[in-house]
Amino acid sequence: MHKWLKYLALLNIVAVVLYIVYLNNVVIKSFSKPITTEGYTYSYESQPIELINMLLIIEDQAFFKHIGIDFKEILRVIRDHYLYQKPIRGASTITQQLIKNTLLSREQTMSRKLKEAIMATLLELSFEKEYILNRYMNTVYLGQDKGKSINGFANASYFYFSKPIESLSLEEMASLVALLKGPSYFNPDKYPERLRKRTKLVLSLYKKYKKIVN
Repeated sequence: MHKWLKYLALLNIVAVVLYIVYLNNVVIKSFSKPITTEGYTYSYESQPIELINMLLIIEDQAFFKHIGIDFKEILRVIRDHYLYQKPIRGASTITQQLIKNTLLSREQTMSRKLKEAIMATLLELSFEKEYILNRYMNTVYLGQDKGKSINGFANASYFYFSKPIESLSLEEMASLVALLKGPSYFNPDKYPERLRKRTKLVLSLYKKYKKIVN
């Protein structure tokens, strides 16, 4: 009986390793492809430094320090879910958001969250931080135009302000970052006051915190 338990444990280890290898291949294959977003895409070097800092301050201040996941935040989510029956949400780094937006569904389950964390770590092991951040900035969902998705800050800049992102004011950049919280909820045409308040918060945090990228 003891021998069979050893074999079973070994089989489980092999299965986990094979699953991680499979996920790694999926990640590398997907993120090695060129960005397919229609419209404008920017290189990392072309992204406004103010926008980069604003994004990191609001979404992921530890981006250049973590390995794709924030362990403290994950533990908080697990604790809140099992002790207080709170929904499984939050705690996602920019890397995790990119994985979710590109490869996974939006179901709020522990298994999906675990898969997201594993794939985010694998993504960080295979690609540079700047590559990951720029991929996010060029593909993140920021609204709808007559049923067509607006993806990436560059395209959102032209849609909302009719000019390139390098020509935006700090307040205009802040409004785009504010939309990340929920493009529908903060829709500037339907809920301008919501967006104004969120934009004001983004700007105040940008001015308060130390810049992450110089």
